Amino acid sequence: ESSLWQLGWPGGIPSYGSVEIAPGRPANEVEFWYALTALAARRDYNIPEFLRRLPLPEGYAERLAEMERAQRIRQWTTTLRSVPARSVPATSAQAPELRFRFGPAELAVETRSGEGSWRAVKLARSRDFDQEGAIRFAGESQVLWASFFQHVNFYGSHDRSLGDAHLSQWLSRHLRAPAFADLFVDTDGSPLVRHQVPLQWRISEPDQPGGDYVFELTQANGEPVSKIRARFPGEPELYLTEAGLFPGPPALPFPVKSREPIRIPAGAFETASGLRVLDWIRTAPPPRLSERIKVVSVTPKIEARLIQSTGAGGSEYCHLKVSADSGSGRHRHGLNEAGWYEVAGAAEAPNNLVRIDRSALAGIPELVRETGFKLDAYAGHFAQRVTKTFPAQFLEFLSRLPAGTRIELSPELESLRQGRVAGTLRLEANEAGLDWFDLSVVVNVDDTTLTPEEIKLLVAARGQWVRLGERGWRRLDYELTSQEESDLARIGLTPRQLSAEPQRLHALQLADPAARRFLPAETSGAVERRAAELKARLTPAQPATVQAELRPYQLDGFHFLAYLAANRFGGVLADDMGLGKTLQTLTWLMWLREEGAIPQHRTRPSLVVCPKSVQDNWRAEAERFCRGLRAKVWTGTAAQDLGAMIDAADLHVINYTQLRLLEDSIGRCDFLAAILDEGQYIKNPSSQTAQVARTLRADYRLVLTGTPIENRLLDLWSLMSFAMPGVLGGRSGFSKLYDGKDDPFARPRLAARVRPFLLRRTKAQVARDLPDRVEEDLYCSLEGEQKSLYRAELKAAQQHLLRLKTQEALNKDRFHLLTSLLRLRQICCHPRLLKPDCQQDGAKLEALLETLEPLIEEGEKVLVFSQFVELLGLLKEAITARGWAHWYLAGDTENRGELVQKFQSAEGAGVFLISLKAGGAGLNLTAAGYVVLFDPWWNPAVENQAIDRTHRIGQTRKIIAYRLLIKDSIEEKIRALQKQKGALAEEVLGEERFSAALTLDDLRFLLAD
Repeated sequence: ESSLWQLGWPGGIPSYGSVEIAPGRPANEVEFWYALTALAARRDYNIPEFLRRLPLPEGYAERLAEMERAQRIRQWTTTLRSVPARSVPATSAQAPELRFRFGPAELAVETRSGEGSWRAVKLARSRDFDQEGAIRFAGESQVLWASFFQHVNFYGSHDRSLGDAHLSQWLSRHLRAPAFADLFVDTDGSPLVRHQVPLQWRISEPDQPGGDYVFELTQANGEPVSKIRARFPGEPELYLTEAGLFPGPPALPFPVKSREPIRIPAGAFETASGLRVLDWIRTAPPPRLSERIKVVSVTPKIEARLIQSTGAGGSEYCHLKVSADSGSGRHRHGLNEAGWYEVAGAAEAPNNLVRIDRSALAGIPELVRETGFKLDAYAGHFAQRVTKTFPAQFLEFLSRLPAGTRIELSPELESLRQGRVAGTLRLEANEAGLDWFDLSVVVNVDDTTLTPEEIKLLVAARGQWVRLGERGWRRLDYELTSQEESDLARIGLTPRQLSAEPQRLHALQLADPAARRFLPAETSGAVERRAAELKARLTPAQPATVQAELRPYQLDGFHFLAYLAANRFGGVLADDMGLGKTLQTLTWLMWLREEGAIPQHRTRPSLVVCPKSVQDNWRAEAERFCRGLRAKVWTGTAAQDLGAMIDAADLHVINYTQLRLLEDSIGRCDFLAAILDEGQYIKNPSSQTAQVARTLRADYRLVLTGTPIENRLLDLWSLMSFAMPGVLGGRSGFSKLYDGKDDPFARPRLAARVRPFLLRRTKAQVARDLPDRVEEDLYCSLEGEQKSLYRAELKAAQQHLLRLKTQEALNKDRFHLLTSLLRLRQICCHPRLLKPDCQQDGAKLEALLETLEPLIEEGEKVLVFSQFVELLGLLKEAITARGWAHWYLAGDTENRGELVQKFQSAEGAGVFLISLKAGGAGLNLTAAGYVVLFDPWWNPAVENQAIDRTHRIGQTRKIIAYRLLIKDSIEEKIRALQKQKGALAEEVLGEERFSAALTLDDLRFLLAD
């Protein structure tokens, strides 16, 4: 090693240790230098350039490698020989027990296994026990053992004496924890008796002049405490006695050697020092002493002034001096970070017994810290920088000071206490375009010395403090009754929002009767007339090209959308799920194309952005209800061609993922209308989805959602920032106005602001227009590996079917074909039913979760039926991962009655996963308002029975049922076959009996492309 060090290599050390560099004596210099170079490479030394160019001796590299391997074997052999044999813990059917037993003067730590006897743990070996796993306990015992083991190791002491200060602190903490109560026992091993009534100090007066005061701890009944074995500090202190563990008062503040009652001579105790002992142990003085004590109260004092900093930046600070005194020059107190302390002053005469009452000082140290004042120990005061929020914080500080506190403030700070300016307001509204008004506020104040400019500043501050030069701080408070503030909220205003700048409001917002209180009579009348004309302006007839009978509430929804379009507004249709938002929107689109839009714009296509799971539903409803409307669903990356093929359809349907992928191009397309279905996808205004949506160019914008507010009011701001940009102001301003947790009028104000642009109806509100039961088919498409699996299985079934020419041949081979049908249906449900290692979740699971999410947000309960139990397990995993409440019922489920009762009585939303065979009949599940049939059954009568689990006697709500179907698959054809074979549906048949009725033509229909 010394030689290597002399060569200048940083890894070498000046020692005489030998280094094996070659497998034997080098045959020549080249071998020597090559061996040395190989060593340097292994040690990552810097190798000189001339050594890098050495020729490799033949076979020498292999010999070096063998040497290195032999070296590593020797090193590891040495290392492994140093590993000691590990002790094998005795096995036991159960984890050993642990207890801490209090002896007369020390603590014993004991364990036992099973029913064996308790044995003491040798603390000197506790490290070995813990590291080798010889002691492992269950539950709380392991937690307590780990804490004790850490305590022993930290202090490096195995002292178990109850007088040990560190052990006493450890016991004090853990004796107070209820979880460990059973792990501490008394000397005889019995549970430690824990008393709830605290001990108390009894002070006996001298029985003769010049005698002693006797201090004794007693129980509440006056009985003296038996021998105190240990005391554990804390709040309250704990005393371990012969009778058990007691809470009690603080101990005497000086060491006591004798265990007998403490005797203090009257001459020593009847002094100011004696009174301090009483304060320490929180005990009232005995009557003889009480008569001589004079109680002196100290009063807190606050002095505050503003100081301009002379340093860089010139910040302003508030200096706060906190003190207390009795008013006589004595008993002065100061405050520092540690709390109150007594300042040396004029002393009392030795025989004067004065007890200081400091109760008025309580809470002030915490209040000073909470307000943000920091101690300047050198200057002897507290300080805080003056910011915009300082006035409100300082006033709150003053208001929370104890009653009677003396407060001395500099003139400018005093202005805060006198700075409230009372004001009354009225509103003026001036027309600012069709149906819009600019609203201005006119304020009258009670301080006649304020100039118009100063009043304008106060109004602009929106309720915040304003510094008006030599006047100090002022703040405008509107004198409004709670009714007046409620009326302002009904028209979307708050006193904190009013400013000198006009605000633009729509006639419908100002038409509320509440506005009459603040508007001049002539203005109020004009606004109400304009609103009435506006409401009556548009009630168009349903377009003839819409081949559906709209229910009354759906017709109202169409009229609302027509009203939005006529006024060039965007808006939100926020009906509950299942009320037909898609049909209302399609009706509106047909009206726009025929007569509602600007003539030259009517031929423009429209865009729908929706979850992938409902894309096909838009196409299906458009084809079903809208004659002549060309709808195109874009799939996968084909959507990149949308811009080039924009005229190929009247309605383009893309999903939210495609919207994000089209970020760079879709903003250049011009649409008649842009519609966001399930608008909660843009509830986060910072998300890429929301940002791209806001770039869409369209004459009309509409958001469809069943949950306009999911978690916070900002959700609605994001929806409106797409539909009507700017109507709710900027994001930060919106949060200040409407997200205040302590503002009871926030939601009413927001409702008033969006009232002209948002329509929401719940199922309960339109119940009279609904049939008792609404059923809807939801379509989704196969993609990726799921689609490949389906196509392969379908091709195999088709080839098999081609070989069958007659019904007789079918009857012989029916089992094989029915198995193929089953496999196709399973693939439609979830690819993992056929291929367990498939990583794709499947189209229907995605559609189910997207259907359930808004229902769960609305607090609904949903029944989900499937004929495949294994599939229910996969659904359960997905629902559990989202934290939704759920129940599960299959053929092997026990205690069904109890499970049903839990579902019926549970509060809030949840999902009940049910096997169609096990729970499709006989259950009463009226707590649910929605049903999802995950996969189609051969016989629709069985599906009807499933829906009837909730649609039955006792159900007071309308029921909405969804069937999830894969587009262009066997499921869609099963649905068609159900309708064709309606006669069979009149009888409840099992799957085998229904499938036995399938003819060769039926199978050819089912397996056709």
